[in-house]
Amino acid sequence: MTETPANKLTTKQQAILNFIRDHIQDKGFPPAIRDICDAFGISSPNGVMCHLKALQKKGHINRVEKQGNRQRAQARGITIPGVNAGGFSLPLRGVVAAGRAIEAEEQEERLELKDLFGGDDLFVVKVRGQSMVEGHIADGDYVVIKKCETCDNGDKVVAMVDRSMTLKKYHRKRDQITLHPMNAGMDPIPVDPAKQDVRILGVLAGVIRKC
Repeated sequence: MTETPANKLTTKQQAILNFIRDHIQDKGFPPAIRDICDAFGISSPNGVMCHLKALQKKGHINRVEKQGNRQRAQARGITIPGVNAGGFSLPLRGVVAAGRAIEAEEQEERLELKDLFGGDDLFVVKVRGQSMVEGHIADGDYVVIKKCETCDNGDKVVAMVDRSMTLKKYHRKRDQITLHPMNAGMDPIPVDPAKQDVRILGVLAGVIRKC
């Protein structure tokens, strides 16, 4: 937007706007008021709200969140014209019991999937086949892999063997590598590093399954 004296930002307002923009683009959702307080050393949420109201009045942000039959402006409701959300997150609604029921507690947090699986240097591959079913990884699942070139015995890894990529349980003894399926009906894959090109692409960080 074109700056005029009426909508010109102070140094602090510009810094907060930049922070909000980066947060939306990186995480996929706007920061909470407490996030802005922490980032700028603002002790009172009211101080943040004053800056947000100024940014909204000057046309740099929109700040409306619908709740039931009424609307209430909150930090989580911030949008910036022309700024698209990146990343992927979902609302975190607390803990649910898989056994005896527990009392529900309302939360306003979000679950950022990149942070859940270990931050940067991640990639995802889709599983084809049933070789890892006893490791709770089924055909059609998506596995999140942490990039690395080394691993420990027992790690579940994505390995490249002579241009073929596979997900298996890794074991090395001296100069012999064995890639173990987690399916009693399938045989291990022996690999000779002296004769075959074998590389570790990453270690399993998590599994995503669509039901």
